[in-house]
Amino acid sequence: MSEIRRILVVDDEKVMTDYLTDLLRDRYDVTAASSVREALGALADRDFDLVITDLQLDSENVQSGLDIVQACCRRPRPLPVVVMTAYASIDMAVKAMKMGAAEFLTKPFGIRELEGVFQRLRKAEPLAKTQPTPGRSLSRNAGGQKRLILGRSEAMRRVYELIENVAMTNATIMLTGESGTGKELVASAIHTMSRRAGNAFIKVNCAAITDTLMESTLFGHEKGAFTGAVKRTPGKFELANGGTLLLDEISEMKPEMQSKLLRVLQEREFELVGGTTTIPVDVRIIATSNRNLKAEVRKGTFREDLFFRLNVVPLHVPPLRERSEDIPPLVEHFMVQSASDNGLPTPHLAPEVLRELCRLSWPGNVRQLQNAVERAVVLSRNGSLLVENFLLDEDLFHSAEAEQAFDQDISLKEMEKRMILSTLARYRENRTQAARHLGISVRTLRNKLNLYRVQSRSTAA
Repeated sequence: MSEIRRILVVDDEKVMTDYLTDLLRDRYDVTAASSVREALGALADRDFDLVITDLQLDSENVQSGLDIVQACCRRPRPLPVVVMTAYASIDMAVKAMKMGAAEFLTKPFGIRELEGVFQRLRKAEPLAKTQPTPGRSLSRNAGGQKRLILGRSEAMRRVYELIENVAMTNATIMLTGESGTGKELVASAIHTMSRRAGNAFIKVNCAAITDTLMESTLFGHEKGAFTGAVKRTPGKFELANGGTLLLDEISEMKPEMQSKLLRVLQEREFELVGGTTTIPVDVRIIATSNRNLKAEVRKGTFREDLFFRLNVVPLHVPPLRERSEDIPPLVEHFMVQSASDNGLPTPHLAPEVLRELCRLSWPGNVRQLQNAVERAVVLSRNGSLLVENFLLDEDLFHSAEAEQAFDQDISLKEMEKRMILSTLARYRENRTQAARHLGISVRTLRNKLNLYRVQSRSTAA
């Protein structure tokens, strides 16, 4: 298509039209509309090179965004349309693609994702000569990264709303939630919607870095600061200057490093290990934890002053078991994505199989569900997914029953077994983390698991 100069943005939420207008007006001529009627009027009065429209415009009917797609694609000279939604409705996205929409974006997104869309549109053939491919933009966002922040539940709508409210600020964010819920993706969404989107988004996994390397990782080091330091190496704070730094699993950071981190957050400056020069830094901090940090403060393993410094805006990402209504759209999304990634046709999923998936509690959350769906797609035959394709292990059923354990007339030993198996599944078979959560040693956990295997073999015999 020709160069993009004039863009029409359609969304009934003023915060979104203002956000996109601010994001694009330095390089494009942007017109905003808040309804189908206003958008169609603008299309009649002016020429545009591109339309970006929401699919769900609450002020009108639920599919009113499709009316705009239809109007643009039926013009004598079809007008490219990018559709966007906060709820990742697969059905509506497919309809939009079939009508001729050029791209699909899931909110939230930033300037890099939009520019990626624009680059692809510039390289594309004219809209009238192309055949829309339903779902081709569903599996990845415009930046090429897999998107797992999907869901239409009330719990996830609150997450989306808070993301939109805080993204354009510089406030420090504390993301909490179980492993696999998508905390890192929420952090990435906040960054891409922020004014810092053009700068770096740096991630630090605090649980994966040893105590001896943590200081050098965060702050960098001078040449000769320690054995093996053969050159000056910048740390994550310096690399993230002007952007966002994600401190993943901050609860794993040792107290001595917590105090050094607190100083940097307060003073906004630091020194390299082995250095004497103070370096000012402008970094937005997003921290995540799958533990209860207030409990860690009470135990004395996490500094209270650092907790208050990080917990400016708390944002909790709910586990999948608390939003089971999101499982169907997630499964649908992962089916499309997995089939595309593996060069396979999208299989059929029977309602009874989907009901079985919704019945489970998914202790590994969205990550576990994604892996199960991908496995099922790869193993499927004859274009249909069966329950056995998902290779659902026994721990899933144990964890699904665990929430009801205290309501059942079972023995203390059986309750203990269910709790151990559920916790192990939650931490994806990581015995060290599971033992820490349960308050037992790894050796005790190993002995318990060996006992359960012996009992299982004995029962089978």
